[in-house]
Amino acid sequence: MNYSDEYMNDLMVRMAHHSTAIEGNSLSLGETKSILIDGYIPRAMNMRELHEVMNYKAFMPFLKENIEQRNPLSLELIKTIHAILCKDAIESVPGQFKKIQNAVIGAEFTPTPPYMVPPALQDWIRNLETQLQYASNQHAKVEAICRQHIAFEHIHPFPDGNGRVGRAMMVYSCMMEDMPPIVISVENRAEYINFLNTDNVAGFAAYAAILQQREDERMQLNFTGKEFSDQQR
Repeated sequence: MNYSDEYMNDLMVRMAHHSTAIEGNSLSLGETKSILIDGYIPRAMNMRELHEVMNYKAFMPFLKENIEQRNPLSLELIKTIHAILCKDAIESVPGQFKKIQNAVIGAEFTPTPPYMVPPALQDWIRNLETQLQYASNQHAKVEAICRQHIAFEHIHPFPDGNGRVGRAMMVYSCMMEDMPPIVISVENRAEYINFLNTDNVAGFAAYAAILQQREDERMQLNFTGKEFSDQQR
């Protein structure tokens, strides 16, 4: 699949805005565009929030290079994604798995214990690879990616930043399979969180398929950089 530079810039801004906003970042889509595309900080803002979106500037070249080289997901690649996306944005050390047991507020499951994270993620990688290998069509691939996203959030391998890393890996997996990326919108945060809370793979996959269709349409656009906030809807 051909991803133009213009589209990759568009994807960067939307990933940065929506994924961080899902976790509480207050920057608007337009402000995120000003920071990442125009190199302009539009107002005084929380430094953590600024770093959260700025980190996508470093992530996109990493994403593009690894997709072009067809590098499969691995423990080191997952840790690197976390290190890039969480630099100067979390209290713990970016790129390192958790050392203390964590929990997800309101969840009925207990995340994987720290000592079990590496083998659990190795199994997670193998399961994703196998499901994608034997998927008979795009819908089956999307379902596999959604199923494994839920599984990744159950493992919760890092002290913080698991959500943005998991969503970035959904994009990575889609691009590795030559499919339009799945970009979760903050406007659908409640629905998305409900899919995770209820392990609703079928509902999640149906929603993701709609997002992919919209993404495919976006890839056909001729981006000019004007009226950016309106173009993203």
